[in-house]
Amino acid sequence: MAENRTVSSELPKLREVDYFAMNTSGHIELLPSLHLFQDTCNVYVICDGDESLVIDFGSGAWLDAARALGLPEIRRVYLTHHHADQCSGLLTSGLKKLEVHAPAGEEPFLSREGVAALQNDRGGMMWFPQSYGLLDQGFPSGTLQYDMEDFDDHYWQKYRIRFVSTPGHGPGAVSLVLDHEGKELAFCGDAFHSGATLHQPYCLEWDHWTATGALAAWQGVRRLASLGLDMLLSSHGPVVAHQPRRQLTALAKKLQKFIEVKGSICAGEKDSYVTPCRFFASGAKEIVPGLYWFHNGGYLLVSDTGEALITDPAGDLSELEALLSELPPLKITAQTVTHIHGDHMNAVELVRQRYGTPLWLHPWVAEPLARGRCGDIPYLTRTPLQADALWPEEGEWRWNEFLFQIAPLPGQTWWHCGFMTTISGQRVLFGGDTFQPASRWNGTGGFCSINGSRFREGFAASAKKILEWKPDIMVNGHGTWMHVSPSYFRKVLHWAEKAEKATAALCPDSDLETHYYLHSCPEGLRPKNLTENPK
Repeated sequence: MAENRTVSSELPKLREVDYFAMNTSGHIELLPSLHLFQDTCNVYVICDGDESLVIDFGSGAWLDAARALGLPEIRRVYLTHHHADQCSGLLTSGLKKLEVHAPAGEEPFLSREGVAALQNDRGGMMWFPQSYGLLDQGFPSGTLQYDMEDFDDHYWQKYRIRFVSTPGHGPGAVSLVLDHEGKELAFCGDAFHSGATLHQPYCLEWDHWTATGALAAWQGVRRLASLGLDMLLSSHGPVVAHQPRRQLTALAKKLQKFIEVKGSICAGEKDSYVTPCRFFASGAKEIVPGLYWFHNGGYLLVSDTGEALITDPAGDLSELEALLSELPPLKITAQTVTHIHGDHMNAVELVRQRYGTPLWLHPWVAEPLARGRCGDIPYLTRTPLQADALWPEEGEWRWNEFLFQIAPLPGQTWWHCGFMTTISGQRVLFGGDTFQPASRWNGTGGFCSINGSRFREGFAASAKKILEWKPDIMVNGHGTWMHVSPSYFRKVLHWAEKAEKATAALCPDSDLETHYYLHSCPEGLRPKNLTENPK
């Protein structure tokens, strides 16, 4: 209801109509022969003579209202981008009778073959960019014309329909620009939402750590802002008919700030790498006496008892076995994982089978691993993984002479922990992927909604925990180990505040919980202490 009133307040100069009629009918005539129907997205219908043209189709539920109004027959449909809320109704609404045009760059996300390929990646280890809003099944070959080329145009009736590249919610998304009733209109899909915000801003995260999608969206918004527009007609939220260029410019500035916080989380910090104390022919390295790195994020901690503990086993174990062949005989009696990503735990079962080694997990890490294929969470392995034992959510755990401090360490992903113990006189924190040296991935394994990343409860809380623990060394994933500088983590605290503000500014009503965090629902997967120390 509130959005309808916003439409009313933003269109007082266009035409005197009963805008509140939309509250019950879901329809409004914005201009003569230009209709808006509320559906899973805003559906726009332009009538000319005995034909109607539709921009974005939604679920098709709006068709009954259009027929009741006696609108001319629909002959042609244009899609701004691939999301299911834009076009799912076309699969069931007599597609053969319609001439449907789609952006050329969106074919991989709309075609049956393309959707099947993306669906096959769901739940696996691979990242599947832009799967947000993906159709359950794609369109058969030949049913859509992928001929909406960037900066090209089509003619329909008296209209010259221009295509402007506005990627973001889709890598190939376009806006349609046309003249109607003396006004220049832009049907911009999800490239813009009123209030200089974005519908579902997490869709700009084309990968888990860069600003690639946001930068593409910024370029598209700047293109729209350069036009002499009178109205912005987006896929969600109210139409903007008052100073649309000013709102686009404001959105571009917000996107710039979002792009900036996708950069370094510790600007100006030195890398402070630890020099290994020993190098092995196998490629493994001894970081401090008794602690060995052997593959990606894999670490082997050796006890005075001749036992060993493995952290983050991944790969085929050939590098671990090569390292073991260069060390005195060891018995691997424990293994654990810092976080849920497959490149840090896909060899756990191999270690179990080969060495009979039980798996200890932090409860936050254990729950999604036990479920397997948790919705859209990326980098999970397809097969569920059960813990043999659970650590406390926060507290201590002893393995032989090593007493570990245990705590959640969310950041790159919500389902992440950290653990610290003293090794050869040095306080060593096993940090996973949340923090990295400054020259490695901007100082972090990245943040994105689909990974359950959070700012205050995630990165900032983890930085505070590290400042409290005061480790000497942090050993991280992907072969990085660094001396810990308090200034690094104080910068993270400042960055987290900026990042939260920049992301919230893109959300309608600045509501992160609804428009950004909700996508991954980390609260719904917050682990419970299922059991304590098993046998």
